[in-house]
Amino acid sequence: MRVLSIISAIFVFAVLFLTLNAESEECQYENMTVSSDQSIVLDSEHIWLCGDILIDGHLVIKDSYLNVNRTLDYTTSEIRINPGGQLDIINTTISTSEYHLGENTSEILISPYTLVSDAGNLSIYDSTIYYGMIWLVGGNADITGLALDGFSKINYGIFSEDTNLTASGVNIRNYTLGLRSIGSEPDLESIYYYNCSTRMTQEWWITFSALESSTNLPIEGFEVRQWNGEMLVGSWNWAKQYEIDSSGQILDHQARFTFYLNLGFGYVEKSWEGYIDDNTDIIESFDLNHSKVIFESGTLFVDESQYIIGEKAPKFSNVNFSVSIFNPTDINFNNLYVNLFINNKVTSSRSSISLTSNSTQITNVTWIASKEGPLSISVESVVVDYSDNSTDDYTISLNRFIEIESGDGFSKSDGSWAGLLAIFIILSLCCYIIYTGAEDQISDSGESKEEPDSNSEAVQDEDKREMAIPDSSSEEE
Repeated sequence: MRVLSIISAIFVFAVLFLTLNAESEECQYENMTVSSDQSIVLDSEHIWLCGDILIDGHLVIKDSYLNVNRTLDYTTSEIRINPGGQLDIINTTISTSEYHLGENTSEILISPYTLVSDAGNLSIYDSTIYYGMIWLVGGNADITGLALDGFSKINYGIFSEDTNLTASGVNIRNYTLGLRSIGSEPDLESIYYYNCSTRMTQEWWITFSALESSTNLPIEGFEVRQWNGEMLVGSWNWAKQYEIDSSGQILDHQARFTFYLNLGFGYVEKSWEGYIDDNTDIIESFDLNHSKVIFESGTLFVDESQYIIGEKAPKFSNVNFSVSIFNPTDINFNNLYVNLFINNKVTSSRSSISLTSNSTQITNVTWIASKEGPLSISVESVVVDYSDNSTDDYTISLNRFIEIESGDGFSKSDGSWAGLLAIFIILSLCCYIIYTGAEDQISDSGESKEEPDSNSEAVQDEDKREMAIPDSSSEEE
C-alpha cells in the first residue's frame, strides 16, 4: 500500500508538472532546422512554433497539429523548403493563434504565416491550412485533398511561379486571389473556390529585346510599360493570359506594351499588342539612323506667287521659302529648328517643328528682300545637336538662288507685254514730238519767205522818200 501510494503521488506530481510545463511553454520550437542529411518524422504531435522551420533535408508531419505562433520579433513565420529539401504534410492541421491587442480593447490580432517552397519538393495530402498561404517558386508541388482558408486576412491562397504544380480536390476560401500561376501551367482537377474576389489568373513571363535595324546590334536604355486600357500596370515582366472572376467566368486578356527610349534631342516610342499564351520574348527592331533625315524639297514664293528662275523679285518683297523634311526613322525629334541663310550668312528668320517618326513635315521661313542682285538663299537645320562638341553635329541644308532687282517691279512672264506697251507709248510720244517739231519748222520757214517782200517794200518806200524829199526842195527852190 505504501508503495502504491508513493507511485500514485509520483504520478500525480508528474502530471501536474507536465501540465504546468506545457502551459508555461508557449513554443516548443523557436526555430527548427532540418539539415540536408536529416530525415525527421513528426507523427501525432501537437507542435507549437514561434519562429521558422527551415528544411534542407526531409521532414514528414503526419497526423499532427501545428500551431504557428506569433514570432518573437513580430515578423511573419515561414515554413521554408530550401532547394533540394522535401516536406510531406499528411492529415495535419496548420493554424495560428489569436491575440488581443490590449486589456482595454476587444480587437483581435491574427499572425499569418507562409508555407514557402524555394525550388524544393512539397506534398500535401488530406490536410487543412488556416490563416496561411502557399508560396511556390520552382521545384515540384503535389497537393491532394486540401482545405485552404485565409479568412480574408491574406491576399493569395496559392502563388505558383515556374513550379510543376499538380492539385486535385482543393478548396480555396476567403482570399483576394485564390490561385495565381506564372510561367507554367498547373495541372488542376476539382478545384473549388469560395468567396474569392478573383478565383485564378494564368500569367506568363515577358522579355524584351531591342535591335538597331541597320546593324542588328542591341539597343540599351528602353523603358518598358504595360497598360490595361489607359491604366499603367505595375509590372511589365509578366502578362495575363486569362483570369477567372468570382462568378467563374473566364476573361481572356489582350496585352499591350509601350517601349520608350529617351535620346535627349528626341525620343523613340513604340507600342505592341497581342495575346499571350506562353512565355514570350518580344523582339523589336528600331531605325535610329538619323542621317536618313533630309530636306526632301523646297519652293520659293515672292509675295505669295511662286518664284520663276531667271526672273527678278522686287526689292523689299516678301520672300517665303517653303521646305519639306522627310524623316524615315523611328526617332521623334524635339524642337527641330530651321534657319534661313542669305549668301551663307544667317538671318533672324527661323521656324521650329516637332518632327515625328516616319513622316514628312512642311515648314516655312520668310525674309524681306533687303538686298539686291543674285543671291544664294538656303535653309539649314541641326538634326542632332551635341552641345558639348558642335563639330559632331549632324546638319542638313537646302540651297536655292534668287535675283532681287533694284526697283519695285517684279518681271513676270506677262510683264513683257507691259514692257512692250510702255515702249509703244514711248515711241508714240517720240513720233508726236517729232511730228510737232516738223510742223513748227514748216511754219517758221513760211514766215521767213514773207519777210523779204515787206523789207523790199520798205526799201522801195525809203527810196521813194529819199527821192521825194529832193523833189520838194527843188520845188521850193
